[in-house]
Order: sequence, then structure tokens, then C-alpha cells
Amino acid sequence: MQTEVLIVGAGPVGLTLALDLGRRGVRRTSIERNTTAIQFPKMEHCNARTMEIYRRLGISEHLRDAGLPREVPMDVFLALSMVDPPLAHLPCPSVAEAIAEIAAHNDGGLLEPYQLISQHTLEPLLRSIVEKIPGATFRFGCEFISFTQDANSVTAVVQGQDAAEETILASYLVGCDGGSSTVRKQLGIQLQGEGNIRKLRQALIRCDDLYGRIPMGRGRHYHIAEGPLFPFIILQDSTRHWTLHAAASSDGEMAEIFRKSLAMPIEFEMLSVNEWTQHLLCAERYADRRVFVAEDAAHLVIPTGGLGLNTGVGDAVDLSWKLTAILAGRGGAQLRSSYEAERRPIGLRNVKASRAAMTGRLGWRAAYDPNVKDNTAEGASTRARMPIHQVSRNRFENCARRSTSSTSQVSEHANSTNTICSS
Repeated sequence: MQTEVLIVGAGPVGLTLALDLGRRGVRRTSIERNTTAIQFPKMEHCNARTMEIYRRLGISEHLRDAGLPREVPMDVFLALSMVDPPLAHLPCPSVAEAIAEIAAHNDGGLLEPYQLISQHTLEPLLRSIVEKIPGATFRFGCEFISFTQDANSVTAVVQGQDAAEETILASYLVGCDGGSSTVRKQLGIQLQGEGNIRKLRQALIRCDDLYGRIPMGRGRHYHIAEGPLFPFIILQDSTRHWTLHAAASSDGEMAEIFRKSLAMPIEFEMLSVNEWTQHLLCAERYADRRVFVAEDAAHLVIPTGGLGLNTGVGDAVDLSWKLTAILAGRGGAQLRSSYEAERRPIGLRNVKASRAAMTGRLGWRAAYDPNVKDNTAEGASTRARMPIHQVSRNRFENCARRSTSSTSQVSEHANSTNTICSS
């Protein structure tokens, strides 16, 4: 098999790369070792810059129709449980409100607001769009094994579901194959930064009635001030599904943590539990001649701040136009090397921004005291102190305005609104 660009990995970033290359008329082949789309949401948020990119690609409204309804608020709460009054409430506008504000100002500072869409919704949607564009080949259940490269091409060895090996000849290869990237490892590229910071579990839960029954109000994020685990509950795009993040000792403990966080009788179903590890890492290099890495293969961040997928989408569209130009004879070695020169500083910056976003929850944890629920002066002092440790009053008050006024370049590098509203 021959192709112009071989993409290893068909997650949202690999699919975005395939989509952008397809729009530019480049022949590309995507291989993915999994046979089906992801079944749990590793991400659930496209920031403003990502939605501007998807608007240019003509699919932003498809994402909005499939994602969280436009009128749903994106508020963030800190509370002792889902039924207690909030210790802190961070209002953030719904997509509909943000679109209205953009239209009212019409100053070119922002074209699209953010969009909450779960990865288990986004990934199959992107697949269905990309597969319709001519020049695309998809091989699911196909594992990347190894590659060699010379001055003119890359030869990759892959293995299909029948365990038979075959070769694919490509002009260029892009590894969008995740944090344990085989492509990056075979290039000998090291990750730099903080690894193995902390292990947590993520549970995907179906709870149909919860969204309409939360006394403190509807929102996107619910941080539960219950030490020492400090569970974090996130609304998914269906408003019937939720994810729970906690440092539980076992999968079975996650159900009890969720039940205790709800603090009200309500039926729910645990659909899956996955363990994951926090990392703040960036690759020392992004490329070696005709082979490139992008998304989690190039940078690993903590989900707080929403900078993982969004940084990867920026990688994809930057690499796409450059490969297109090189394949058409309009760019040479300097254009090829500019991918690392431009994207790696952004990867480093967003690793730093992710670390800053994480410190918000660490501040809550540091301010926590077991007396937080006590009806005493000491308990009241703890409850008042916790939100102050997370973020200043001024940043709380300005969240709604900043959510719709961040410029595109700020959104692409380290969207300040995402850091504030997600931390």
C-alpha cells in the first residue's frame, strides 16, 4: 500500500489531521489498533480556538448539534455534596449566551465559543465525516509495529487482525498514538517534565435524574469538598452521563464515593471504571526527518484546564498545511522543521498552564479541615477559606466576560478561560 501521509492513531486529533489533509486533497491512510471508537470520555471540552478550527473545516455546527445543548450553563461549583449550598459558584455562560455576546460585539476577537462534547461522542462523529472525503483509507484493528525511513519515504510495518504483517509506503508518517506512543519510542524521543504524579480512577456513570435534581443549580463541574479524596464530578454532553474522578483504592469504591457525593437517594449505573496517572510532560523533540509526533505522543497534561485535545488539534492543523505545501513542492526542509519550532513552545506553555490549573484543586485540599461540616465558628471559617485558596474574587467575577473575550491566540496557546473555569 502507498500513501502520502500515514497517520498512526484515529482518535480525535488523528481524525482532525486526516480531515484537514483531506480538505487539502492529500492522500492519507489512518491505522488504528482498536476496532471501535472509544467507549468512555477521556475529554469533554473543545475550547474556543478548537471550535474556530472546526468552523473553518465546516463541521462546528455538527459538533454543537451532537454536544451539550447550547442553552445549558457551564457553571462550576465547590460544595460539600451535591445537595449542600455551594461554597463557591463560578458562573460561566452557556454556548447560546456566548454566541449572543460574540454577535453583539462583532469585533473579530472571537469567532466561536467553547463546546462541551464528550470524546465518546466526538470520535465517532469525526470518523463519519472523515470517511466521506475522497482519498482516505482507514484500517481499524491494525497495529503499528515499526518503521524505517530514508531521504524519500517512510516504510511502516503494520499488523492486521489476522496477525499477518504488511508494509505501507508513505511520504510522511505522523504518530497520533497516545502517551505511550510507539512512534515516539522508536524515534528515541524522551519525555521531559513531571511524570507519575498521582494515580486516580475515572468512572463513567449513567444517572438520568441527577441533572434536574441538583439543588445548587445546573452546571458543568462539581468539586466535592470531602477529604481526603476530593471527588470531582463532571457533566457529560447527554446530561444523563457523568464522570467521577477520585483517588479511590479500588474500582468498587467509586460507586460508594459517588453515592456519598450525591447525598440523596437516586438511582445510577456504573458503566466503567478506568485508572489513569497524572503527567506533566513534553517531548524533547517533535520530529525526525519524515516522521512527526502530535497530541499525547508529544505532550501529556492533566485534564484540568482542558489543554490536552485542544493542544493536539492545534498540532494537527499546523502540520497539515505544512505537509500539504511540502508534498506540492512549495516548501522544503525549513518548513518541515518549523512544525517543532512552532508547536513545541506551545506544548511547553500548555504543560505549564495545566500545572497552574491543577494548583486550584490543590489549594482546596490544603485549606480543607475535617471541621468543614461543623456548625461552629471554626467550621464556618474553613468553609469561607476554601474557595479563596482556589481563585481570587476578581477572577470569579470576570469569568463570564473572559469566557467570550479571549483572543484566538490566547485560546490556542493556553486558553486562560479554560484554566480558570476548569480548575
